Amino acid sequence: MAKTRDDYSEELESQYRRLERAYSKVKQDFDRKTFSKNSQELLDSAHEFFCICYHLREWVKKDKKVDKFIKDKLPSFEDTSLAPNDPKIGLLLSRDLCNSSKHRELDENKKPNDANTKIHSTGGAIFKVPLQELADARKENKRIHLKEEDGIFMGNFIVSFRGNHYELAGVVESCMHF
Repeated sequence: MAKTRDDYSEELESQYRRLERAYSKVKQDFDRKTFSKNSQELLDSAHEFFCICYHLREWVKKDKKVDKFIKDKLPSFEDTSLAPNDPKIGLLLSRDLCNSSKHRELDENKKPNDANTKIHSTGGAIFKVPLQELADARKENKRIHLKEEDGIFMGNFIVSFRGNHYELAGVVESCMHF
């Protein structure tokens, strides 16, 4: 049965549309149709997605138009019983990744799913240096210091969570599924 505006508020729909836009941005970045972003630019869109995903559950829970039956069916962001291959793992990761993108480190007192949840890059980047700059550096016997933002990231991202490793794009897909 199709949902109507009577089943949820405009505010909730707006938040869900925001999640869809963030998802589309991540998909575009990770489909590598354009090669122009450094690793931090790619991670910016992923962190935005995880924050929206994590908070969308709160929007659903607090929406007065959403039926209690639906609210009770929402998966938990704190489920400690999930197996490492359970598709809902993405939801637990989204909570920790959202919070770790806002705070220096995850506070054990606030019970993160894994205080060591982190995104790691694998592979490398392509760097481009103007020929004149390279020639000048060679002439003066100087090193050129390249920064991460000077490169185009060609690698991939892995998320460490509870001693397991997940491909970041797969985590995003599983979150969007739920």
